[in-house]
Amino acid sequence: MSLLSEANQRRLLEGSTRDVHAAGTVIFHPASRDRAYLLERGLARGYTTVPDGRQATITFFHSRELMGGTSIVSHPPAIFVQIVAKSMITTLELEKVRKLAAAENEVVAAVATHLAARVRSAYKLIAVRTLGDIRQRLAYDLLDRASRAQLEAGLLEARVTQAELANSIGSAREVVGRALAALREARLVE
Repeated sequence: MSLLSEANQRRLLEGSTRDVHAAGTVIFHPASRDRAYLLERGLARGYTTVPDGRQATITFFHSRELMGGTSIVSHPPAIFVQIVAKSMITTLELEKVRKLAAAENEVVAAVATHLAARVRSAYKLIAVRTLGDIRQRLAYDLLDRASRAQLEAGLLEARVTQAELANSIGSAREVVGRALAALREARLVE
C-alpha cells in the first residue's frame, strides 16, 4: 500500500471488507476461490500438506503485508493460510483489484515488488532451515510446530522433547538444550 498514491489506495480498497479473525482460524485453503487480503494487524502462516497429514510451512505473513498477491496477476498457490495470532484482515474485491492492476502501472509495479519480496522471503526461509545457526533453526522449528499444534488444540505451544528437536534441526540434544536455555533467557520461549 505504501507504494501506491492515495487515489490508487482508495481504488484498491473499494468494495473490500474488514474482519477480525481468531488465532487458529484457516482463512484460505486450496479449494477456496481466488482471494487477496491485506493483513492489517497480526500474524498468519502459509503452509501446504500431504495426504498423510504432514505440513510444511511455506511462509509467515506479518502486519501490513499483502496475502494472495499471486491471485491478482495469476492463480494462487495450493496452500492454506492459518491465523497464528488474532488478526485484522481486509479482504480485497479481487476483480476490481485485477482491473486496477491491468489499468494502472503503479498498481502492477507494487504487486510485482510484493511478489519479488515473497521470493526473497522464500529464499531466506530455505537458508534459515538449511544454513541457519542452531538458535535460528530451533526458533523456526518451535514456531512451526506451535502453529501446527494450534490447528488441533487451539493453543500456540509446542510439546516436543529436546531429542525430537535435535533430530529435526540436525543437531545434538545437548546443543539444543543450551540453545533452548538461551531462548528462554531472551524470553522468546517459556
